[in-house]
Amino acid sequence: MVLLLALSFVGAQGKEEAAPASGELNWPTKPINLIVPYAAGGNSDFNARAIAKYLPAILGQPVVVTNVAGSGGTIGASQVKDAKADGYTILVHQLSLTIAEAAGMADYGIESFEVGSVFSNASPEVLLAAADAPFDTVEELIALSKKEPGKYKLTANTGASTMWIAIGLQNAGAKLNIVSSGGSGERLQLVLGGHADIVPLNYSQVKSYLDDGTLKAIGNVSNNRSELLPEVKTLRESGIEAGYDYLNTMFFPKGTDPRIVEKFSNAVGEVINNNAAYQADMAKAFQPLTWMNVEDSTAHWYKEREELLAISDMLQGK
Repeated sequence: MVLLLALSFVGAQGKEEAAPASGELNWPTKPINLIVPYAAGGNSDFNARAIAKYLPAILGQPVVVTNVAGSGGTIGASQVKDAKADGYTILVHQLSLTIAEAAGMADYGIESFEVGSVFSNASPEVLLAAADAPFDTVEELIALSKKEPGKYKLTANTGASTMWIAIGLQNAGAKLNIVSSGGSGERLQLVLGGHADIVPLNYSQVKSYLDDGTLKAIGNVSNNRSELLPEVKTLRESGIEAGYDYLNTMFFPKGTDPRIVEKFSNAVGEVINNNAAYQADMAKAFQPLTWMNVEDSTAHWYKEREELLAISDMLQGK
């Protein structure tokens, strides 16, 4: 969803360089640092760098991307949480921020930040199986698994978004063998090598395998059908109470002046809605143009947080 620049903003009272509400905002006056809590090369890193290179022309200051990886993203997130609320240190994060809280991996979540704007959505996450698997849909998978409990292996990361999918399938009656795995690269090799039957992976990562018939998509993990896979139903359409979008979002330290959040969000929205070069970058990555204002972004994250906290015990393996 791409929204025009008609914004509503929420946020706590500011400090540092934030002037009184009636005064002039003197920001930015120095480089802005975007903290990506993962190693270079991932989706959050790609999207942070894609937007950062076009922001200096609007803001008048460099926008630098720094990778602070470790502990499932919690090290980088903690660094921003504890940073000065002056608008110069911003976290780029997605669903894993809330997952970490619900799974007990972190003692904080989105409430410890000012939510900025959603600025990108990864190409759809899809539930994949080998082309010769005896099921073509999630409904067929559930039915077969009930007949042969534990036969079909689903890879998922404990405490990560993929575990949400595993829990959703189990709650819908699936009798699967849930196998803990590493990142997306490892999950891909497991299904290609026949060591796993079902894996959730990003479309852009597996497009070539779908095109050549090595793998097939049995469900769309994202919350809405994708133009890239219009015939593939979402899990929620199939009655599974799970599903997510990788909505990369800017999170500011608590107490950042809402006018700073607004100014930065305006700049981000201007790039997404009007910059042809940026739009071409997204098309090459099979990513839809996505931007939400702060009000809509905040509503999205708090709704998703509520849904995940409701299954907190299951995410923690209790």
